[in-house]
Amino acid sequence: MYPLFESVCIENSQIKNEEFHEARFNRSYIQHFKSLPTYSLFDGIHLTNLDNSLKYKLRIGYKQHGTRFSISEYKNSIATSLKLVSDDSISYALKNNNRKKLNELFLQRGKADDVLIIKNGLITDASYSNILFFDGKQIVTPSTPLLEGTCRARLLAENSIVEKSISVADLQNFESFQLVNALNDFDESRWIPIKNIKKD
Repeated sequence: MYPLFESVCIENSQIKNEEFHEARFNRSYIQHFKSLPTYSLFDGIHLTNLDNSLKYKLRIGYKQHGTRFSISEYKNSIATSLKLVSDDSISYALKNNNRKKLNELFLQRGKADDVLIIKNGLITDASYSNILFFDGKQIVTPSTPLLEGTCRARLLAENSIVEKSISVADLQNFESFQLVNALNDFDESRWIPIKNIKKD
């Protein structure tokens, strides 16, 4: 059993955001196993026979004493409409295989592509992605994510985005949004009108 995992993007036969995945792996390992890791996340992974024109998903499952990985072609797939759903008890601070609660919330999306989860009155994440908002001047991400994504972490480190506490009422202050994760990086051309977030 490999309880925790990382989903990593490979483009041009290169691992993207490697240092941020390694950093999250270290934090998660310590939190879950209560000890320091004895190996690196990318130990034993060799990228061979990949088509440089394709994007790949590298999935690394890990346990206390080892990893297993798989590589598959990845087709860009990201939601452009969201339905607000609330759950004050949900927790997904570690990227683990138990996504039961997230999957249950996803089933409430109705005609939307995905859900945008509200916890204790504050915006968190979509079911598979962090969210960014644009107010016409700056790009903002919720300071209350369920999972601190690696793309989000890099954008914060670059000072490309800022964190703020965002309530449902605050959504009217934004023009647009986009979802980001390890496989779908920030893209200036990918902004979606805020009206595509529905309450019901």
